Amino acid sequence: MPPEPLVTAVVVNLDGRRQLHDCLDSLFAQSWPRLEVVLVDNGSSSKEVEELRELYGDRVRLILNPHNEGFARGNNQAFEVARGDWIFVLNNDAVADPGCVEALMRFAAEREEVGMLACRVVQHDRPNFLDSAGLLLYPDGVCRPRGWEEKDLGQYDRAEEVLAPHGCAAAYRRSMLDALGGFDEDYFCYLEDLDLGARAWLAGWTGWYVPDARVSHRKSSTAGNYSKFKAYHVERNRIFNAVKLLPRFILFMSPLFTLNRYLLQGYAAATHRGLSDSFVKEYSYAELAWLLVKAYAVALFRLPRMLGKRRAIARSRKLSTDEWYQLISRFKLDAIELALKH
Repeated sequence: MPPEPLVTAVVVNLDGRRQLHDCLDSLFAQSWPRLEVVLVDNGSSSKEVEELRELYGDRVRLILNPHNEGFARGNNQAFEVARGDWIFVLNNDAVADPGCVEALMRFAAEREEVGMLACRVVQHDRPNFLDSAGLLLYPDGVCRPRGWEEKDLGQYDRAEEVLAPHGCAAAYRRSMLDALGGFDEDYFCYLEDLDLGARAWLAGWTGWYVPDARVSHRKSSTAGNYSKFKAYHVERNRIFNAVKLLPRFILFMSPLFTLNRYLLQGYAAATHRGLSDSFVKEYSYAELAWLLVKAYAVALFRLPRMLGKRRAIARSRKLSTDEWYQLISRFKLDAIELALKH
């Protein structure tokens, strides 16, 4: 029997305070015997950093950034110093059950083709409701967690393939990260988990959901669930996803999918349903329009860069075009669910 792999748990933090302590304590309580913890701090207050040093000392390998480097870059910094054969990424607002890492590693044992693993992520305030069981892809590049807002009635009790794990709680094989280069730092934050998962499949790896690996999540505690910051990055990064990842025909058709999404989201806002309603309660339609203009402008400016990445992905791709279409179809996100589900 092969030796138990070393797992590096990575947490990226920005002014996490109490929720961060819960997160780290859950890692130190893991039943998996070979675990190291790397914390990347993205410019938290000096008081918080000193508190971390006092509480955890040498138990945490600390990387200090003077300012916010983003989720993607912060994780990549940790990947560079990680000693583990597997990397377990955990949000600072998430808490892993004691057997979470062990469940992931037991599942991955002797499955060499598996490059990434998704956890059963439940809502912190409503633990009988799901937050994520992997990710689903809408055909314009945006994504949403599979099972989001569903009551947990056992419908996700079976291990199964997923397109990508949610970045709030995911395990990645180190050799896969080395081959793919980790997260794309152009994303800064949001949707970089979908991008990494799709690139992994295209390169010949597979992803699985492990139901026994349970995590509790306080969603969007850092940036806010309806913030302009989040809305801008999601819209910009979904364009990055479309340009880099989608098959040519779907990419050409994606503006129609986007228009359909906008119309449904407008309907959702008008009828007080879905996240769109929550957003327009806090921000005006003018602010929303400006966010879209800004997102499209920046995406257009970076279009040559993303097209270069698309060509690089194509050169190393192992999936056929038909197989990639089939994968997208299997994990397609419905527009009505995207727009109307809160």
